[in-house]
Amino acid sequence: MPKYIFPPLASRLKSLIHAGQFIRNPFPILDAALDRFGSTYTFYMGGVQKAVITIDPKSIRHVLQKNHKGYEKSVIVTDLLGKYTGKGLLTSTGDYWLRQRRLIQPGFHKRRIDSLQVLMKMEVDACMARWAPMAVTGASFDAYEEMNHLTFRIVARTLFSTSLEEHGLVQLSQQISTLQSFIIREVRQPYKRWWFKISGQISAHLDLAREAREIIRAVIRARKNSGEVPDDLLTMLLESKYEDSGMGMEEEQLIDECLILFVAGHETSANALSWMIYLLGKHKEELLRIQTAEAGLEINMIHNVVQEALRLYPPAWVSDRISLEDDRVEDFFLPKDTMWILYIRGMHRHPDYWEEPDRFIPDRWNNPDLNKEAYMPFGSGPRMCIGEHFAIMEMELILSEIVRLWDINLISKVITEKPLVTLRPLEPVMIAIRKLY
Repeated sequence: MPKYIFPPLASRLKSLIHAGQFIRNPFPILDAALDRFGSTYTFYMGGVQKAVITIDPKSIRHVLQKNHKGYEKSVIVTDLLGKYTGKGLLTSTGDYWLRQRRLIQPGFHKRRIDSLQVLMKMEVDACMARWAPMAVTGASFDAYEEMNHLTFRIVARTLFSTSLEEHGLVQLSQQISTLQSFIIREVRQPYKRWWFKISGQISAHLDLAREAREIIRAVIRARKNSGEVPDDLLTMLLESKYEDSGMGMEEEQLIDECLILFVAGHETSANALSWMIYLLGKHKEELLRIQTAEAGLEINMIHNVVQEALRLYPPAWVSDRISLEDDRVEDFFLPKDTMWILYIRGMHRHPDYWEEPDRFIPDRWNNPDLNKEAYMPFGSGPRMCIGEHFAIMEMELILSEIVRLWDINLISKVITEKPLVTLRPLEPVMIAIRKLY
């Protein structure tokens, strides 16, 4: 019999006692346990499900990259999220995922994504035009709400080459947000799933997911009937053919992938951009440096702000995997079916890996010797986010325009984190703007 070596075990009773706080914000509990037990330990999620949590970069890269074939996504993603969003790239596993990834990957190559910049710029310009009257009046507004609206419009525009209004896509944003809030309750309160079921909450949210799917189905059918082939992501998905059969995706598969692009492609960027605006409003000296930089230098400075904000507030703040076999991971030897919680935010903010980890220091990214092993805002390995280049291009484009046009007055002095499926600001990010020239 193998002799397993487990990480230190946190108290199950304390996990159960702190379950309510864990749902609201797990970070203080997780971070305190890391201080006590070290970079890898065992705990009970919600006092129920046993799991190993780690912030160790080598362990995370072992699970996601070095021995990725020995792990797959847990039922939290494949079942809980998948039952609402379908079998897209984010939620599928095994051979099905590999086949879909190979099919879709070419459409997300840098050259193809770069061609979408014109469509992105249309929505950014429209947003900046909407902000102009508020700059004149000095009216305050919620930057998160604005970024959520803008990035959703960008996904719709780059996916469908159309505005939200043309196909009734406006309601999709609220539907997706409502679904994500409920999914996180299912994840963090496994002991309440029986109640969610008998109270009709699961059924109601499944109905909401079906409504979202029908909106996307209508857009896909309208495109097929039109005979048009614009340069957008839907054309890419429609034209993609499997190597083995030469056939394209079935309609339900198309809907799955479109829905995942909406789910994963707008709120993650909206969250990150909101944190970037908050950070630049809080650190006006960094904002002024960019706005007064010599021509051409501001590009690198914007890139550094994006990198640093993604370090401090990674939208994909956590990931998980289930081991398919016994495996040795650094100092531990663990059995098959071990659940791993890969705590990306904890790794991004730990002093073992970063100098002054909680400080906003964009210039740290100018250091050629910076150890980036502990930096994984888009994951790692074969399942690294397929939309990384899309997201970086989008965020840098939006942030560049905001910084170029406006002085930012941050009204919300303290914003706390709201870790759902992605890492949102809990409170509104209230700002007022003034036109620079």
